[in-house]
Amino acid sequence: MASCPESVEDLQKEVTCPICMDFFTKPVSIQCGHSFCHSCLLRSWQQASTLLCPECRSVSQQREYKANVRLGKLADILKKLRPSGLCNPEGHGKCEVHQKVKKLFCEDDQSLICVSCSQSQEHETHSLCCTDEAAENCRGKLQETVTSLWKKSEVVARQLKYEKTKFSLLEMEIDIQKKNILSEFHKFIQLLHEEKDAYLSNLQTEGRSTLERQNRRISELTEQSQELREKITELEEECKKPDLDLLQDVKGLFKKNELVLQKGTEPVHTSIPICSIPGLMEWIFSLKVDITLDCTTADHGLIITEDLKSVRYGGVQEEIPNNSWGPIGFAQVLGTQSFTSGKYYWEVEVPNNTAWCVGFCNKSKDFQNSFVLSNRQVNNSFYLFAGAQHSLYSHVQYRQASVLDLKVGIFLDYEHGEISFYHVKKRYLIYTFPTTSFSGQFLPFFSLSKTKDCSLTICS
Repeated sequence: MASCPESVEDLQKEVTCPICMDFFTKPVSIQCGHSFCHSCLLRSWQQASTLLCPECRSVSQQREYKANVRLGKLADILKKLRPSGLCNPEGHGKCEVHQKVKKLFCEDDQSLICVSCSQSQEHETHSLCCTDEAAENCRGKLQETVTSLWKKSEVVARQLKYEKTKFSLLEMEIDIQKKNILSEFHKFIQLLHEEKDAYLSNLQTEGRSTLERQNRRISELTEQSQELREKITELEEECKKPDLDLLQDVKGLFKKNELVLQKGTEPVHTSIPICSIPGLMEWIFSLKVDITLDCTTADHGLIITEDLKSVRYGGVQEEIPNNSWGPIGFAQVLGTQSFTSGKYYWEVEVPNNTAWCVGFCNKSKDFQNSFVLSNRQVNNSFYLFAGAQHSLYSHVQYRQASVLDLKVGIFLDYEHGEISFYHVKKRYLIYTFPTTSFSGQFLPFFSLSKTKDCSLTICS
């Protein structure tokens, strides 16, 4: 027959959780019949990929369990009835002051004390309890915390699963957006090609028609020139005739000459259609920067406004020596800003019927690298010229009839080596230089004729 201590020990084993090896706390039973603390079972299943019984390792198909109330009550009873020797009071240590075993727990100080300490003035108003009771209370609170932590862990696990799903959806959405962007730009490129072909076709048609008209005009003038030479020869022969022969049909002779002289010789106006590419100017306008004039670089005779936006020439020709780095007959000034990278755009209002020059120059000792658009007089008419002085080439020129009330747009793309000039009001490209490799700093460049009181204004 088993002794009482052995029976108590066997009973304790039955109410002990196989996982935490302590008395059951809120025990639950699973399908195979084994029981565990509720929190211990949740922790075990949380860490496992398969729902196994922690004791017999049988597989559970579902996360199901039932509360075992009777087993919980039995565990609570045995906790209260367990021998004091099981609590290992020696392990609590002795009071350093009274050298007695610490059998009590002070709730206020959260510390172990002996009976003599409890009778002292320090602890007489404090809430005291036995160590067994304090330990059970502590275990209960810790178990509640563990349960709360497991609940929190389940919430975090659900959030983690949600965020992983969201991550996958975001990856999918980014991939879809990438495909959409490529698709839209492919359509846009196709439309641009179609638009380009339409513009080129229209230019070719209009250009061919204009050239044919010009060619007909050249043929007419050639024929008229030949007719005039023949008439001159005929009249010269008439002048050599005797007096009576010359005067015999003088009326008809003068009438024929009058008809020849009345034939028109005025030039016929012809022009090529200027194309404005939709959307391009808006993008270029978005790159607009604020440019100001650098007074320290201005030639004598130039007068600059206080806002550093406008300059006019008010000097006397004889007072100003020719500048070694600018066009002869011009007074120059540079912009304050300098550029070594990026894209930039600004606009300048230029004067009518006078000489001026705008563009860029390289900030070097000799200012040899320059790209400018200028307005100059040739045979009583003004023309626009695009010219460059560069290490790769010199004086690449473009000529176009001057335009009244012109506002020039200036565009620099440093990385791609592009400098272009635009007609702002009619929104078309005047001229773009061949692609160039830039190096060093480039500054805005402005100049005016020294012979007239005219002004340039940088638009805000």
